[in-house]
Amino acid sequence: MEIIADCMSPHAGEAQEGHMQLVWREPFQVEERARVVAWTCHCRTIVYELCRAAGQSYIRRTSFGKDGQTVHETYRWSLAEAAKVWDALLKGQAR
Repeated sequence: MEIIADCMSPHAGEAQEGHMQLVWREPFQVEERARVVAWTCHCRTIVYELCRAAGQSYIRRTSFGKDGQTVHETYRWSLAEAAKVWDALLKGQAR
């Protein structure tokens, strides 16, 4: 996990060789009330958020570009499993 002096939030680490490939899907429209419990710094063009909704967790990825933003989400996991994947993402062991 990388933290830059002027940033308040962590950055996702560089993807390591052999990292876990996450499946990114279009966001569910059903869940309107997800709670973001952790996030990476907004100084990068890709921001990750650990979200909780209906007793499950998932990771949201927002890419910012010239044409606006694109949002994708992972599958839902238990809170414990999502915490492990979030940790792996911060260490560059998942993308």
